[in-house]
Amino acid sequence: MSRLSRYQSTLKKWGLIENPFRPTPPDDRKKLAKIFYGRDQVLDVVIPTLYEGRNILVRGAWGIGKTALIFNLINQLQQEVNQLNEKMLLLYISSIPGESSTEFYRALLLAVADSLADSDQESEDIANTLLGYSIQRNKTTTEGQVKLGFLSFGKKEESPANQLTPTANADPYPLLIRLLNRAEEIYSRIVIAIDDFDKKDPIVVQTILESSLDLFRMGKHRGFIMTGRGFTEFQEATLKALGIFSEDIPLEPMSQDDLRHIAINYLNSARNEQRNDPYPFTEEVINLITGYAQGIPRELNTICEKVLRQAASAGYETIDETAFYSIWQILQKDFTDYLSPQFRHLLYVAHQAGGISENISDQTLAKLDAITFVALLPQLKSMEEQGLLIRQEDQSGFRFVPSQLFQPKLLPESQSE
Repeated sequence: MSRLSRYQSTLKKWGLIENPFRPTPPDDRKKLAKIFYGRDQVLDVVIPTLYEGRNILVRGAWGIGKTALIFNLINQLQQEVNQLNEKMLLLYISSIPGESSTEFYRALLLAVADSLADSDQESEDIANTLLGYSIQRNKTTTEGQVKLGFLSFGKKEESPANQLTPTANADPYPLLIRLLNRAEEIYSRIVIAIDDFDKKDPIVVQTILESSLDLFRMGKHRGFIMTGRGFTEFQEATLKALGIFSEDIPLEPMSQDDLRHIAINYLNSARNEQRNDPYPFTEEVINLITGYAQGIPRELNTICEKVLRQAASAGYETIDETAFYSIWQILQKDFTDYLSPQFRHLLYVAHQAGGISENISDQTLAKLDAITFVALLPQLKSMEEQGLLIRQEDQSGFRFVPSQLFQPKLLPESQSE
């Protein structure tokens, strides 16, 4: 039997159409509704706040589920506002390029113009000319009187066809405000979700927000929801002083029980028949995996995806503890061997120190050849984005700890001690 035949045969035996686990959530409403679990208290606060035209900041570690929350939120908002028979414009925007407020305005302008292009000539002119970016329209849906658009951006170097429209050198802010005001004449409510802001440096986010006070404060029924990561105490104080956000919502790590439900939901999304258990994983194994995920849904998906693929390729009847530990050793070795020497050393030191935080000792800094914790932050955040480190937060602050896929015992440093 060929590799693919054995793989597909095992999935079929398990009642699965495919391996359903993915690092990022689906933007398809039906699939997302099947998978999303928890965060009910957050949604109870966020939905009426946005409906009232207020602004929200959602914060949390990389992979904690900010994008999944926003996807689920705007889909629910679209349905609930439609039931009220109100006219609403919902925009989900990601991958805004650049590090300046001007580039931020330009991207927003293009997104708003694109959404109004079918009913406003000036908007159509802007949407059809180049502002320095190309727009990638992933999906636009209209349910009743509620229009929902998913948009992301890419760089483009062509010249605009219409010289009267703004180019990369023009100030887009006045046009943005004008089009937003026009949108409020067409729609009774506007909600703009800006994702991927957590990929920018917190200082850049703060600078953009400080330059955009009028944008966020103007408009009676216009609300923004944005994602972000951790801020320093000074930045926290500055953000509160700006008074932009009515709600500042931190997403906490999820419980093992919540992660178990998410895993079952993913499995059900690919099952021929729905079940209430994590088969082909045994309960003992799913308990191990949800513990290793350390409260992070993306880490759960990563581990489940890799384990399920390995188990299906090997043709296991079920993924019990014997099968899991056999696979887990392979995954840890592959993960650790793949690391660059620099990353491997940092993870090893982080493991020894129980994590890396602002309270890092001088001895640990010396091992990492760093002067301060701040000097390490860019590398730590990069490793977090790659799934190598997981950020944990508590009342004392935050620390970066290695992924459970990292196995320090495989390193020469460990063997020499």
